[in-house]
Amino acid sequence: MNRILLRWLVLVPVTAGIFFLAGLQVFSVLQPERQSAAPLLEPLDGLESIFVALDVETVSVPVERAGAGGALTSIGDALVVMTHEGGFFEVGGEEAVALDIAPPPNGFDAMLDFAAANPDYSFAHFYFRYNDVDVLRDRLIVSFTEWVEEDACYRTTMASAPTGGAEAGDISIATTDWTPFFSSEPCLEPNTVGRAIHGHMAGGRFRVTDDGTVLLAAGDYAVDGTYNPMALAQEPDALYGKVMEIDPDTGDVRVISQGHSNMQGIALSRDGSIWTVEHGRRGGDELNLIREGRDYGWPQVSLGTRYNRLPLPNTLDYGRHPEFERPVHAWLPSVAISSLTRIEDFHPAWDGDLLAGSLSAQTLFRIRLDGDEMLFAERIPVRHRIRYVHQHGDEIALWTDQRRVLRLSVGAFDASYQFAVAKIDDLDLGQRQAAQVETALESCSECHGFGVTPGIAAPPLGEVFGRDIAGLSDFSYSAALMQVGGAWDRDRLIAYLDDTEGFAPEGSMPDPGIDDPVVIEAIVDILVALREQPE
Repeated sequence: MNRILLRWLVLVPVTAGIFFLAGLQVFSVLQPERQSAAPLLEPLDGLESIFVALDVETVSVPVERAGAGGALTSIGDALVVMTHEGGFFEVGGEEAVALDIAPPPNGFDAMLDFAAANPDYSFAHFYFRYNDVDVLRDRLIVSFTEWVEEDACYRTTMASAPTGGAEAGDISIATTDWTPFFSSEPCLEPNTVGRAIHGHMAGGRFRVTDDGTVLLAAGDYAVDGTYNPMALAQEPDALYGKVMEIDPDTGDVRVISQGHSNMQGIALSRDGSIWTVEHGRRGGDELNLIREGRDYGWPQVSLGTRYNRLPLPNTLDYGRHPEFERPVHAWLPSVAISSLTRIEDFHPAWDGDLLAGSLSAQTLFRIRLDGDEMLFAERIPVRHRIRYVHQHGDEIALWTDQRRVLRLSVGAFDASYQFAVAKIDDLDLGQRQAAQVETALESCSECHGFGVTPGIAAPPLGEVFGRDIAGLSDFSYSAALMQVGGAWDRDRLIAYLDDTEGFAPEGSMPDPGIDDPVVIEAIVDILVALREQPE
C-alpha cells in the first residue's frame, strides 16, 4: 500500500469512510462513457456549419474487443487510427488497411488473469485501453493504461518506437521495439469497492511541441474522493490529475498544473498557450487555459454534481467554482467533451480555431478564442459519438465510437436555396404572392437545408417530396408525425402546410402561417422541383 493511501486512511474519519462506501454502492457507472452498443447509423454524405459546408467520407475500422477509445495521427502522408485495443490501421482510402505495428505491451492479459483469480474485484475490461498516439520526428509515441503484473497495480505509461522515417505501410514495429519513457506515480492498487479500475478516466491525451517536448494531460482514474477515498489531483507528488511537461529522451517530468479530473483533449493555440478539455460529472465539462503553477480545483470545486444527483462530497461551494482557477467555459449539461485540436490551412473562416469532439452530445464544437477568452463554440451535430479529432492535411478526421473514421473536407457551395428562389419566376404568380413565397422560403431556411445535407435543426427539404413521412433515422420526430405513415406526396404536403397542427398535433414544427392556398401550392411546386432538379 503506497504512502499517500496510508496517510489518507489515517486522517479520514470513520463516518466519512462509511459515507464514501455507501456512495459507491449507490452508483457504479460513470455515465458519460457508460458501456452500451453504439447505434449503427447510415453513412453521412455531408454536414452543415456556419460559413463552411462539409463533405464526409466514411471508413469503417475492424475492432475485435468490446469498448471504445483510441486516437488518430498522421504518419507521413497516411492517416492512421489506433484503436482502444492497440490496432493500427491506415484509413486514407475507402477501406481500413491493417499496419504492421504492434502496440506497446500493456499487461492486459495479466490483468485478466488477476481478475479471474480475484473475483471480489469488479474489472471493467472494456475501459482498459490505449489512449493517444502521435509522431515525434522518427518516433511513434503512445500513451496507455498499463497493468504492472509483479505489483498488481496500474498506471499511465508512455512509450516510443522508431519508425525509421518510413511511410506507414512500410513500418514494422514489434512489441519489443517499444521503450517506455514515462510512468505515472504511484502505481495504483485496484479498488476493492465499485469498479476496480476506472480506465476511461485516465485522460492520457498528449501533444508534442515544436521543440520535441511532450505535454501530457493525465486523468485521475476517478481516484477523487468520491469513487476512491484518495483525491490524487490535489496530491502534489501524485502524477495524476495533472498537466505535465515530459522530456521523451530523459523521462524528466515537470508538473505545470494540478486539480484536473479527466482531460480528454489538449491543444496549443497560435500563441503557444496550452488548452485542455475536461470531463466533469453530471455537468461541469470544462475548457481550460492552462497556466503555470495553477490549481484548477478538482475535486474540491466543480460546476456539476454526482450522477445520483447528490453534491460532490467535500466541495467548497455547491454549484460554484470559488478560490481555484476557473474554466474559460463550462458545458451544462455535460456533453462528454472528448478531444481537442487546432485547425490551420483548412478554411479561412476556421483557421486558428480549436475543434472539440463530444460523446453524449454527438457534436463537433468549433471554438473561437479571443486571447484568454472564448468568443463562441459553434455546435455542428454529427450524430456520432466523437472520440477523437485530428487534422490530416486539408481534411479533418473524426474517430467515432461507431468504429468509423469520418473524413471531412470543405464541400462545394449548395445552391439549392438559390434554385428554389429562382423557381418562383417560373410560376404563374402575382407580385404579392411571389413575395410571400420568397418570405416563406427564407423562414424555412432558418431550420431546414434545401439540398440533401441536413440543416442544423431540421431534416433537409431537397428530397422531402416522395420521402417517407418521419423517415430519416437521424432526426427525432413527434409521435403524431411518426404515426401518419406513408410518404410525402403533393396532397400531404399541402395539408401539412395548410394546417400543421391538425396534420400532426403537438409536433415540433410551428405553424408557418400561410393562408393563401395559391402560395401553399407554389411552395409545394418548388419542393417537387427540388427533388427533380438536375445534378
